[in-house]
Amino acid sequence: MRGIIFKTVKEGFRRLHKKHKAEVARQKRSPSTAPPVIPMSLKKADFKRKIRGTKFTGAAEFKAQPGLKRRIRVGIERAKRAKAKNRTPIMYGKAYASDKKGKTMQIQPLTSAQRKQMKKEMAASADRNYKKVRLRKFGYNTGGMKTVKMVKSKLEKASAAHAGQAKALGKVIDKKKLLLGGLLTKGIKSAYKAYRKTGRKTSDVVKKGKTTRSIAKSDVKSGIRDQLKTKYKKVNKDFESDKSNFLIRRRRLMTIKDLNLLK
Repeated sequence: MRGIIFKTVKEGFRRLHKKHKAEVARQKRSPSTAPPVIPMSLKKADFKRKIRGTKFTGAAEFKAQPGLKRRIRVGIERAKRAKAKNRTPIMYGKAYASDKKGKTMQIQPLTSAQRKQMKKEMAASADRNYKKVRLRKFGYNTGGMKTVKMVKSKLEKASAAHAGQAKALGKVIDKKKLLLGGLLTKGIKSAYKAYRKTGRKTSDVVKKGKTTRSIAKSDVKSGIRDQLKTKYKKVNKDFESDKSNFLIRRRRLMTIKDLNLLK
């Protein structure tokens, strides 16, 4: 116990001397602007008074008073929770740009919990705004000609540098070249997947059939259309049995739309 008290007092005096030396040096460097130096004797007297009023607790006190250590820990935890999270900035000097080194404004850093909360809020905000930009309700997730038209209009408004891209998309809209890829509807994609289990893709038809690419494309399109017709027959049968079902009616309309796109 005596060792702990001695080390505490020694460290306190060391810090006191270091701070006093810095104040004296500052006074010598700039006497007109530096604050007045408090005599070391007064500082020592004040430090001794504080030390005498400090209660040191060791292993013997903890053993003599059961529950003391827990009460101290609970008190420290309560003090931490009661401490204000959003503290005001600590100001040193006048905080002018012309001040000397070490006399500037210090902003209180964020705690780890505050930083985590800030990152979480930023991520949620970014995701929310990203969804708005993509405009999911206008068909960016489902694909189709509606998406192509929207992208074309956006490119036209963007700048002259995108005019070529907009023109290329215009050709796709005019001729309805529904190439397999991200611009197709979900129904056509699923029909193409079903067709690929039994049929061949365009490049295979060109190689093995020794024909032109346009004929191969029409052959693949015909195979996809056959798959959609099979799907339509099944959906239409369900529709005839229950015309009031909204989901079946919607599925039937989407299938008809896909068939019209492949004409």
